Amino acid sequence: MSPSNRHIRVGDSVEHSFTITEDDMRLFQKLSADYSLIHTDSDFAGERGFDGVIVYGGLLLAHLSHVVGQHLPGRKGTSASWSISYRAPLYVGETAALNLTVTNVSVAAGMVEGRYKITCGDRTIAKGQTQSIVPAGMIDDQI
Repeated sequence: MSPSNRHIRVGDSVEHSFTITEDDMRLFQKLSADYSLIHTDSDFAGERGFDGVIVYGGLLLAHLSHVVGQHLPGRKGTSASWSISYRAPLYVGETAALNLTVTNVSVAAGMVEGRYKITCGDRTIAKGQTQSIVPAGMIDDQI
């Protein structure tokens, strides 16, 4: 749920599903100029034990950017930090879900902290933490 009409509280969460396509991979490759073989050559990826090329981590972060910038904390927030730990590969055409939950709020600092996890079925693809600065009046420090 977008917090634009209410205060952000600990425990608020949002889930966003997405599927990375071949076109997404080509666009990111062109934008980033990253031609790493693990993302572009299925034979190379297969030799390393993967079922195909691995989705760029930057595309996962692009979906995190969508969630943080549009939903929680939303368009009025400013990202202060993100961390990510990759756990398993995501392959082109698979549908993943990104779940972000608010873990801490600070009215004094105007800060919202959260944890997120990206999953595909029973696999954890990545997880990490976010911090965002928000305008006064967007945070509810009542749990």
